[in-house]
Amino acid sequence: MGERFEVVEIRWERVNLTLEVNASGKADPVFFLCRADQTEVTEELPVPAQRVGDGKYELFLNVTQFNDRRQIPNGTWQICAHIDGEVIPARFDLKRVEELPDRSRAFVYNNNHSSYTVTFGVADDETAPDFLMRTYAFGRSGNGVKRSWIQKRLGRRRKDWNKTKRAALRAVFRAGLNSKKGDKPRILFASEARPNMQGNLKAVHDRMVERGLDAQFEFNYSFRTVHTTSRSSAFRLGWELGRADIVLIDDYFPILQDLSDTSKQRVIQLWHAGSGFKSIGYSRFGQYGSPHLSNSHRLYSYAIAGSQHLRDVYAEAFGIEREAVIATGLPRIDQFLREGRVDEVRPGFERDYPNAVGKRTILFAPTFRGQGAPDAHYPYEKIDFEALYEACGEDSVVLFRQHHFVVEPAPIPDHLRDRLIDVSAFPDTNDLLLLSDVMITDYSSIIYEYSLLRRPMLFFAYDLDVYSATRGMHRDYHEVAPGPIASNFTELLELIREPNLSTEKTEAFLAENFDHIDTNNSDRVIDQLILSDPKTTKAA
Repeated sequence: MGERFEVVEIRWERVNLTLEVNASGKADPVFFLCRADQTEVTEELPVPAQRVGDGKYELFLNVTQFNDRRQIPNGTWQICAHIDGEVIPARFDLKRVEELPDRSRAFVYNNNHSSYTVTFGVADDETAPDFLMRTYAFGRSGNGVKRSWIQKRLGRRRKDWNKTKRAALRAVFRAGLNSKKGDKPRILFASEARPNMQGNLKAVHDRMVERGLDAQFEFNYSFRTVHTTSRSSAFRLGWELGRADIVLIDDYFPILQDLSDTSKQRVIQLWHAGSGFKSIGYSRFGQYGSPHLSNSHRLYSYAIAGSQHLRDVYAEAFGIEREAVIATGLPRIDQFLREGRVDEVRPGFERDYPNAVGKRTILFAPTFRGQGAPDAHYPYEKIDFEALYEACGEDSVVLFRQHHFVVEPAPIPDHLRDRLIDVSAFPDTNDLLLLSDVMITDYSSIIYEYSLLRRPMLFFAYDLDVYSATRGMHRDYHEVAPGPIASNFTELLELIREPNLSTEKTEAFLAENFDHIDTNNSDRVIDQLILSDPKTTKAA
């Protein structure tokens, strides 16, 4: 009977595991994981599958969110199937068993203090070589360095203090949660990465005000609250989080792990980026800096995406179900695409930057290097300002706009500033996109908006190998980048001099990333996720 069910192929794509199996039977089998260390099948964890041929199926397992937003539990598992009324475990060809170690994976996370392993093998029975999958999470609190008794004592005190602080914050949060509710539902607009309302968060907020919904809801706000160092701001945030019926965020919000109750609140992630190249969240699982298996990402009631295609990408990144990712489109493009917007912003731009008037404008807008805001920088030594000035000629200017994390301005020599222009003081990056004829970037999600203009993009990826290894890519860069790639500055100068840059790859990028190219994205978020709850609506 085992001959009817065999694993023939094992494939990994980041944290997604695909098993191809042969399973013959009168009807399509139902696949599941069952404990290999039990004599009877007492636990069945369903495995999604699709038929790919006669008797061939592909089984799909995301190891970080396999069951109830958790990883596949620790243990030794068999891949089993209900075939013609029987429970049959999968087998593996003993002649190919040497392949299995190469298919095993170890994911290191939590600053190298924890790991999660997925290994493959077969049962120790030549007559019944059942296919086995072993999954285990290992963790420790220390770093292997022997500490003195003073260090240990101080560590215990710090740990006790952190516990006390978290307990106090939770008490404030619970008090807010149990406080007397007013006549209006409360919405908290919050961001730990930004000092004020920006991007998708601002677009949704402003549209709600335009529609008069600020009379229907009570609005509250929290931005860049340093909850680990400021007691007053921490307690204020805890109180507001507890009182909120809906929490709208636009970036990673770590305090949710301690201060949230999704049984009574809706937490909606309006992720600020579009479909960039960088791996984020659980797409980085197993790499340095990847999230812990228990993480605030998993607490989102819903997240938004630009297209149906991207729902799987975001579900993987946040470690939530595909059904919790709603393809509303990105609210911030409403203002970007609004008719007449470019005519509104052009006069102010030309007043502040007269050297750019009547010239071909090339916007240089890369992402930052470093781990985050504290150490964000850009290696300006990679730019030959003199050569770039010459490449511009009389008809072009380059506008330098750095990521908002990068504080240091571009060191443009004074005698080159008529063609190389620092536009860091310009209010809105999206408005700069509208005024630019060509854009140079690298791994930034700024390509998302710019692609809507169907104008040329150049990619200066001098450090692609290093960046890919340290930050991770969720897609092949050469395949996805909607424009030519320069691997060094000389190649970039050659592209800048090119009179007719191609936009051929832009159309494919648009089709993949946008279901809606209109100005109604904010309304879809409001109507589908704020005014109604998809879970409640479906249940009704």
